[in-house]
Amino acid sequence: MIKFIVILPLTLSMICDASVSVANGYKYKSKEYTKQQKINQGLTPNPKYTTCRLKKKIKSQITGKQACIYQGGNRTYEMMIESWCPKQYKCIYNPGQDEPSIDKVMESLRSVGK
Repeated sequence: MIKFIVILPLTLSMICDASVSVANGYKYKSKEYTKQQKINQGLTPNPKYTTCRLKKKIKSQITGKQACIYQGGNRTYEMMIESWCPKQYKCIYNPGQDEPSIDKVMESLRSVGK
């Protein structure tokens, strides 16, 4: 009666977890993906931007700050309250908005002064 013993070679991947490597007692762990890698993989949505141009300026009598209303492509509206209004800037594309009313603008200027 003849008996055979078969020895199978074991690889490192069969013994250890594939995401953690060990060398000289130090465990190497995978790092978090960068922001650009997450955008490329579709894990993080990449916002679309449009150029918003200055449409109106309203100055507060109390604080001296200005409410700047900007309009971008496809009825994208933005409002900023600053002491200086640039002519245009890049804003997030958000189509189909309503134009901010003057009453809401004046109310927000009063709330900044409080």
